[in-house]
Formats: sequence, C-alpha cells, structure tokens
Amino acid sequence: MAHIRKIETNQRRNGKPVAHYEVRWTETVVTADGRRRKKYKQETFPTKDAADDRLREIESERAATGAVTGREARLEPFAAFAYAWLDSLSGTVKARTLAEYRRLYETYVAPEFATRPVGGITPAMARAFRADLVGRGLARGTIKHAFDVFRRTLDLAVQDGAIPSNPAVSVPRLRTGDVEPFAPHPLTSDQVGAVAAHIEKTYPVYGLAVLFLAATGLRAAELAGLEVADLDLTKRTIRVTRTKRKVRGGWETGTPKSRKSRRVVPLDGWLVDDLRAYLATHPRRDDPSAPLFPARYGRNAPVPREEAANTYNWAVPVEPGTFYANYLKPALTAVGLPASAPGVRGVRLHDLRHTFAVLSLSAGAHYMQVSKWLGHESYVTTLTIYADYIDESEGGKATPLARPTAPSPAPDRGANVINLADRRRNAG
Repeated sequence: MAHIRKIETNQRRNGKPVAHYEVRWTETVVTADGRRRKKYKQETFPTKDAADDRLREIESERAATGAVTGREARLEPFAAFAYAWLDSLSGTVKARTLAEYRRLYETYVAPEFATRPVGGITPAMARAFRADLVGRGLARGTIKHAFDVFRRTLDLAVQDGAIPSNPAVSVPRLRTGDVEPFAPHPLTSDQVGAVAAHIEKTYPVYGLAVLFLAATGLRAAELAGLEVADLDLTKRTIRVTRTKRKVRGGWETGTPKSRKSRRVVPLDGWLVDDLRAYLATHPRRDDPSAPLFPARYGRNAPVPREEAANTYNWAVPVEPGTFYANYLKPALTAVGLPASAPGVRGVRLHDLRHTFAVLSLSAGAHYMQVSKWLGHESYVTTLTIYADYIDESEGGKATPLARPTAPSPAPDRGANVINLADRRRNAG
C-alpha cells in the first residue's frame, strides 16, 4: 500500500524547518530463482501536492494494470480504486465535473475509506457512511453525489475482481424527510438595493455586479465567463455561451451547464443605462474578449504603474468565491441579512439567481419564459423550485366548465304505437 511520509530537514525557511515528502510503496518482483518477493520503493518530493500526484499515479497504475489480483487485491486500499476510477473519466466528462468528483472524494469519502482494504468494506459500513453524510446537515445533492462517488468506486473494484459484489448497492435511496429540503433565500428588491449600495461605496464595479446578477439570473461560473462582446446594449441582451473557473495555474474555460443554458437573457432599461455608463469607464471596452467584470489585484500582487489608481485587474475575470467572501458576504451582514456559513443556511451568491426568478415571477412573467431565461433543462425544474412563487392564475380557464347533469329521461311513447294486426281484426 502506497503512503506519504513527511520528513523535516535541517534546512530552515522563514524560521521554520523545510519539509520534504516521501512516497513509499511496495512492488512484487520475481527473483532469478523464481521466488516472489516484495521490493520497497520510495521517491522524494519538495511539496505535498507533488507527492499526492505521484501517489495517485502509483495507485492508478496498480489498479489499472492488474498488478494486484485475488486475495492481494482485496487488501488493496480503497484509494487505489478511487483514483483509477477518477482517471478513467478523463476525456469522458467535463473537466469541471471531474474536478468536482475529486473534491467530493477527497472531502467526504477519503477521510473514511482511503486507507481501508477494499475487501473489508461491508454493507453496514456503507449504510453508516450515508447516515453520517445525512447527519452532517449537508444538502441533498451533496449527499447523493458524494455517496455516488463511493458506490461507483466500488463498482470498479467489482469489475476488477477485487470484491464479489458492491456493498453500497444495498443502501436504500434517500426518501422524503431523510434530508431537510432545499430552500432558496431570494432577496426582495429593497434588499438587493441595500446590499448593492453598501458595496458601491467602496467598490462600485462589484455593486453593479450584484444588481446584474439579481436582474439576469446568471450562475456564478457564467458571470466569470462573460466577456465584453457578450453584451449587446442595442438589443438590450446578454449572451451566455461560456463559463470560467479558477484552477491551479490559471483559468479553465468551459461550456454552460446544459444545452439550454446557452441562452440570451434580456436586460431591463435601467440596467442597460448602468452598463453603458460602466463600459465608458472600462479600460478594455474595445477588446471583445476582455472580462466584463474584472478581478482585483491581491494584497501582495504587484500593481502595474498604469493601474496604480485602480486596483481592478481588467485582464482577469472576477472569481465568484472571492467575490462572495470579500464583498457580498460582508455586505449581507452589514444590512442585517444572514450570510451562508458552515452549518448556517444563509444567503449565498446563488441566491441572487433565485432572486431574479422570484422577482420575475412576481412581476407576472410566465414561468416557462423564466425557465428559458434561467437556462433550465426542463420546465419541471422551474416548477419544482419556484412553485410557491408562481401565480396560481397562470394557466387558468378562460371559461368555467358547466355543471355535469344527468340526461333527462326519454318520453314514454308506448301509447302512440298502434298494433296493425289488432286493428285489422277489429275491422273485420
């Protein structure tokens, strides 16, 4: 089983000892006389990230090449199959989806199962794991996806012959009532105005970004993906065609969540006016590929001389997580609104999207049109999330149905029937 060992050297940096990280593992080799023996190996890396990368590579190779079989395979750690499954997804799913699977594994699954022999995982452990996820108060979607990573890893172990069956299959699906239902926190128009005004005092660009999100319903990654060319002030629309997500070493450009998420969203007149005034001050407004909403330089980042009077970095898009933590969250607290925190279901950045939906529905927009603006894959999604905000008069009947009544009985016409045979006998 491969593992990482931290070793502190005699070297010191900023008064602290410099650490190296050793990746250690064993390999089975066949000697000249035909005997099988274990050979211990190790490699040293300067950072924990580099060591983690090498560990995943080793575990993936061992599982993918069948280096372990039979009883020895049952003793292999769960992590070996997890990394093999994750690596097998490369090129078959979006990069951000794969990154999310890795995050779910490392956050929720690895702490419990990474070093456990895969053959020692029982159905009872699987049930206890799912119960623990529920007990943490996580969102229903998070529980489902984290457990799915766990289950699909065990599926791979079954395929590779390490275990006879998947112990996670026996765990029943989540039922209504098992998890507290999702509840959006849409803001009122006045609350949006108060939050935006608070941010505008110091960072007017980000105050506008709050108004923009509440008036368009874009997702966080879609906001980061907006470029100057996506804005059409003449047609009063914003075009959503890409997403951007910050990754190690730069930014990753992707596509929106689904086919219907590629959309055109109309802009209200007041927002068009605000955006026109904003673009007049945008230093890169003539560059179609420039970020519509920029990031800011970090505290320790050198600011170019030409940018000395403005700490916005107009070459880099705003990072949604930083935007929420440094600007939106403090503003929410300042105006008396609950902000999201571990264990607290307060207002999140995504709730500005819910705000757009609720305000639009409350203003009389049809839910099918709102669904298109939101980029939902199905109208059912819109109905499920916002059913309580949809006017019950939508889809009502123009003419009420008549009261159903039983048909009147047919008149008795027996007295009007003349028996011709009797009439002839009487005549004779």
